[in-house]
Amino acid sequence: MSEPIKQIDYNYIDNLFTKEVIDGKVYLMATPSDEHRLVQKNLCWIFDEYFKKNKKKCAAIFKKQLYVNVENYFEPDVLIYCRDNNEKKGKRIPVIIIEVLSKSTWKKDMTIKMKKYAELEIEEYWIIDYRNQILAVYKLNEYKYDLYETYYYLTDEELSPIPEVREEELNKAIKEFSPISFPEMTVFLEEVFSFEALDIIWNGVKNFV
Repeated sequence: MSEPIKQIDYNYIDNLFTKEVIDGKVYLMATPSDEHRLVQKNLCWIFDEYFKKNKKKCAAIFKKQLYVNVENYFEPDVLIYCRDNNEKKGKRIPVIIIEVLSKSTWKKDMTIKMKKYAELEIEEYWIIDYRNQILAVYKLNEYKYDLYETYYYLTDEELSPIPEVREEELNKAIKEFSPISFPEMTVFLEEVFSFEALDIIWNGVKNFV
């Protein structure tokens, strides 16, 4: 009788890579963490629920290549497309691009990719740091991005018990906001940074069945 398969660390890193090409230079990207992928999934669900409810001809997608030419193609973490924007620009181009920071990609996301997305005239660029629960929104301004707003999310349990510090944290912390491109939409940071699925999958599990 064969031995049972032992549990593998859910935050594994394997040898599967995707790649991006920027100005002809190849960048390999390692498999993202589980938290990283959950943020992608959460964002797609948030946008698609809004689009469906309001009958918007828009879609949220991840694991899709943004191809410019043979010298430049990217794989952003989340892309938001709208038919009206495609018709206005005369090409398939996202309204919003979202990158979830990782240790291996954060510098590229904050510099060269930000510059390239601005050159493509993508109206909004979001940077998400899920470890610190921070979401920064950048707005296009003449082929470059200006920081529009930074949103910090803290749960009640994470707030300091010291009244003065707690008040300062509450002033910084934001629980919801509206995207620039969809001002009537509300994004709840609690939903963006929800990792309950990991607890459901692994709570109490010792071995695979």
